[in-house]
Amino acid sequence: MIWIGGMIVQFTSNEYYGGMDQLSSHQVIEPMMSEDEEAVGDALSFGTADLGTTTNPMGNALESVKSRIMEGAGKLEFEFIGKGKGTSQQPTPESYGSEERRDMKELLTINDIKSSVHASVHNESLAGIGQGGFSGAQREEALREVKRAINFAGDVTDGGAIVFHLSEWQRPMTYAGKRTLQNEKQWMFKGYDTEDKDTQLLVVDKRTGKFIEGIQKDKEVYEPIYKTVGKDLPDMVGKVVDVKDEQDNVVKHQVSADDWVTVDGKVIPRHTNNVSVLFERVPEWNPEGMNFSVQRLTWDNFVKRAEEWNKTHPANEVTPEELYARTELENRVLQFKGSSLYHAQMYEMHQRQQRKLREALKLYEAYEGDLPPEERDRLRQLVDERYGVQSRSFLRGDWKLPTEMIKEDIKDAENHMRHIHESSAAADAQAKQYEDMIKNMQTAENYGLEKTAESIAKIGLMAREETKRKRLSQPLYAAPENWDQHVYGSHPEEMRRVVEESRKQMAEQLLREHKVSSKEQGLKEAQNHIQATLDIGHMNMWRQYFNPLDEHGNEKYKTAEEREKAFEKWMLNETEKLVKDGVVGHLHLTDNYGYGDEHLTPGQGNVPMKEFMKRMEKLGMRDMTVEPGSFNITTALPDTMRLVGSPVYGVGRLPRFNQVQHQHFGYNAPPFFIAGAYVPSNDWRPWTEVPLE
Repeated sequence: MIWIGGMIVQFTSNEYYGGMDQLSSHQVIEPMMSEDEEAVGDALSFGTADLGTTTNPMGNALESVKSRIMEGAGKLEFEFIGKGKGTSQQPTPESYGSEERRDMKELLTINDIKSSVHASVHNESLAGIGQGGFSGAQREEALREVKRAINFAGDVTDGGAIVFHLSEWQRPMTYAGKRTLQNEKQWMFKGYDTEDKDTQLLVVDKRTGKFIEGIQKDKEVYEPIYKTVGKDLPDMVGKVVDVKDEQDNVVKHQVSADDWVTVDGKVIPRHTNNVSVLFERVPEWNPEGMNFSVQRLTWDNFVKRAEEWNKTHPANEVTPEELYARTELENRVLQFKGSSLYHAQMYEMHQRQQRKLREALKLYEAYEGDLPPEERDRLRQLVDERYGVQSRSFLRGDWKLPTEMIKEDIKDAENHMRHIHESSAAADAQAKQYEDMIKNMQTAENYGLEKTAESIAKIGLMAREETKRKRLSQPLYAAPENWDQHVYGSHPEEMRRVVEESRKQMAEQLLREHKVSSKEQGLKEAQNHIQATLDIGHMNMWRQYFNPLDEHGNEKYKTAEEREKAFEKWMLNETEKLVKDGVVGHLHLTDNYGYGDEHLTPGQGNVPMKEFMKRMEKLGMRDMTVEPGSFNITTALPDTMRLVGSPVYGVGRLPRFNQVQHQHFGYNAPPFFIAGAYVPSNDWRPWTEVPLE
């Protein structure tokens, strides 16, 4: 006999099977059903040893392990919804003590069940994204949740995936998966009609991770029109001159017409890396408007400039958003430098004035010292009249001696100089700050990818150490999972980059710590301990945003049917490549209709599940977890077995899982005895009266 789906089934020597709760006296009532020959003929090779399910994330994990074993699961994934301090409804890995962990381990071992662990489904960005930029503190908080899962896995499992969501940072869906600037106006996905224009592209300071600018493509910026060689020094075009590079080294440069010129006729290369020399450019003066000429720049201008730059700097490419932010910062530097220069010129004037006033003060102090008191009063009156304040002469308190007036002028000069000290120095400091920002600009993707990879490399290292420390038979491995389409890491290409960069950083760390003898050995270790989790249901949610454009910016598919077929082909091919290239080591099987992550039973949404599983079967990928949703907790796994045409395991001629559910509900009369989840009340008992677990 065998326990299946909350029901006891007996198999006899004459290849007969039936629900034991249907037995009455010595008779067996045969169920009304027929063999599904089509399902059998299309069956895949997956069984309970390959297809697992999850524990209840909102219930007691130990009790959930017991119930899943009773339901016939051959593989389990511990799933936790709690974060921080756990509760009875939202437990965390730390909600279970050593005895419960030991019991879970023994249950899994006795029943030969492989397992994995899913860290809190609410984990934060491993890059540490926050309101003002990327934060080391927030990155550590996200790591903390995964560390708890690793610790739990070391006590309970015998190795396997440590799953966590990739919730890195928001980016426009039109940018999803892109590596280069080619086909800027051509995309495969779009979140909403105006997304490509009004969503922000982020640029950060790579020293701190703080946001510098949020760029919107529909916002225009202005910059001065600078004098160029072709217009002001045409005879210089084509000549080779000495210029300074970013490190202020003198290098040779062939002058082009687009290069800029300085006040003293020197050349500034159009595509220079030396930020400081940019502020020696000379803006064109407009005599009619009595102002300097400016030009309006749109996003297309920055795209063109980026393409031109990258042709001459293939090893140091820039993006349009970096050039956009650079222009904004350059304007601020010019403003502060101009303010500082203006005040500096006034500073010299006030210094000269102060020196002369002090010399005059010495002379008048000597002169006034020899005058009698009545002559000093007369002198005050004369000075007052001399300065044109006769209307106030009756106010004798307003009369002043020359020395008194000189002292006031000296004080005024000193106040002006003090103001210049503060304002000019502050302007210079601001200019220097923005100059350094220009030198240290980086896109959120490049900065965030490095930080995400750094975090996952740490997780891989912790998984490696825990595997060795607990002497597990299989390696624990970091398994970042594709998740929300609005955040980086959910697109297959982004997922690939994250895994590759994480493995690279882990290998370098192992080599630095002398834990491996070569980079190749380090990469092999990293591949063992960093393998992505691919959720096919999450992949399917790209469906709603699938809107491919051709090279001319027109929609490629005219009908919904064409678009649906094209999307499914793209999804299946991309997932197949990830598995084939060794990026993915663990699969989540869920279904939906392409809108919400509803966790329908595989095969009951519009994911091309059977075709997907056929491809996985061909590639030898057999580590799969069926993740149930709110309404299919007990049915998701057996219904997935039915989808793949898996037989009921036992002896003799066996039914398929698509027939098991009819064991109770396919009869003309209700059964005499019901056990397990089908029991409607405590009045029902198994025929043996022995309680079942």
